Amino acid sequence: MKWRSRRVSIGALIFLACLGLISIALVEFSTIRVKKSHFDAKVEASNLAFKGAQVIRNYELGEQIIIDPVVDPNATGLIGEQFTLITTDRGSLTSKLTTTNPNWAAVVVDMLKEVGVEQGDLVAIGYTGSMPALNLATLCALETIGAKPVIIASVGASMWGANNPEFAWLDMEKKLYDSGIISFKSVASSIGGRGDRGGNVSPQGRELIREIIQRNDVILIEEATLDNSVQRRMEIYNDNLPKGKQYSAYINIGGGLASIGSFQNFVMVKAGITEKLPVGNYPLKGTMIRMAENGTPVINLTDIRLLAKRYGLPVAPEPLPDIPHGEVYFEKRYRMPLVIAVLSIYLILVFVVIRVDLKSFILKKPSHKK
Repeated sequence: MKWRSRRVSIGALIFLACLGLISIALVEFSTIRVKKSHFDAKVEASNLAFKGAQVIRNYELGEQIIIDPVVDPNATGLIGEQFTLITTDRGSLTSKLTTTNPNWAAVVVDMLKEVGVEQGDLVAIGYTGSMPALNLATLCALETIGAKPVIIASVGASMWGANNPEFAWLDMEKKLYDSGIISFKSVASSIGGRGDRGGNVSPQGRELIREIIQRNDVILIEEATLDNSVQRRMEIYNDNLPKGKQYSAYINIGGGLASIGSFQNFVMVKAGITEKLPVGNYPLKGTMIRMAENGTPVINLTDIRLLAKRYGLPVAPEPLPDIPHGEVYFEKRYRMPLVIAVLSIYLILVFVVIRVDLKSFILKKPSHKK
């Protein structure tokens, strides 16, 4: 065999490049889709969230609550009105529609399992009425895992949230509880909105929220300042914590100020999981920050579009996807024996084409013995 003594031709290099592309295509098109961990629990949680949404929708239809087919094209009953007396601030309809996908329950299961939450563990929750569908998905995930939540809510809701004074989030939560979808409810609730006491809600709206909290037999949190409201919430969380126990996670849903403290805190605590609180300046420490300071992992369910992209869920789907659907359930894996075989053959061919003078080898004249 004769080694190459001259430069590799352009034709040979083009041949290797084409062969490499063919090899990559062969490997990519031969991938298989496999189930991710906790697949069964994710499916179970999502199916439970679907049933919960049906409970809410059927109740609303029975009470002749209007479901607007324009803003809620999937008729989930989990999209409210733009403006009501208990609306606190602006909200994104696209984000609200995105959360009505029941497969979000699988996302929450995935996050809970990632931080190590198991059956019987205690989980603290701080949520508002702004994203009732995501509240539902979270509760169904906890119900499926068997974790025990301690929930503090705020009733006020942003645009398109649970902002119907006759059927606010606490009413939905109670309906889910009475129907057997979930086995727990909020232990306390505030008015919500600016200052966590309805600073951007009319006096009539604040009174309606107090009535909502009272009819659902929930402790009212109404402190003079936001800092006092945060402190009161921490006291309630601690009062519901058995001696010698600690919370395995804190879940924040939305932008309730008593939970996050300040919107600037989202710069430090991103959407998703935060297991170690970054060092930084927190203008006002809400319960989410204080829990993180105590070493509790935080699951921050905000920036819905970002999370949807991360877990392979569609934005504002129409119609709603089936269960299971999304990268939260499945992952792509390569057939490793094929990958190794293709790579080996390609490397051998590269070596032969570059190092061996094939032309001289093929065209060499046979020697003649005298």
